[in-house]
Amino acid sequence: MESFYTINEVATMTGLTTRTIRNYLKSGLINGQKVNGVWLFSSEDFCGMLNNPAIKPSIQAKNNAVVYDFIADDRKKTNKICTIIDLYVEDNEAEEISKFFCDAINNNPNSGDLSFKFEKHGKNIRVILSGADETVLEILNGYYNG
Repeated sequence: MESFYTINEVATMTGLTTRTIRNYLKSGLINGQKVNGVWLFSSEDFCGMLNNPAIKPSIQAKNNAVVYDFIADDRKKTNKICTIIDLYVEDNEAEEISKFFCDAINNNPNSGDLSFKFEKHGKNIRVILSGADETVLEILNGYYNG
């Protein structure tokens, strides 16, 4: 069964705003389908967005900013983690991994300050997760032990 991403999940994974994604839809740069008034994106739609040459630089800049901002903030008041996971996977595994992280973040009551980014380049995927140490560790433990 194919899974679909909501516009909020796509925004979370790319760092783009929902307004930007709606503008891309309106201009025809990306594909999605509206079901009962809600935009949904298949894994093919999402991968097409990630690889679109007009959009890819913006997504990469947002992803890099997460890491740069984490490093630049040398006055953190709480414990934080920023982790980058690079994986070589098949297409169906990439979809499962992105769905796992989206669900884990959306269902975590402490995910307010989390930053999550997802990139796919062929069989290579990159997950960037940054936030409170306990929350990031909980999600990572769920991924690696679940």
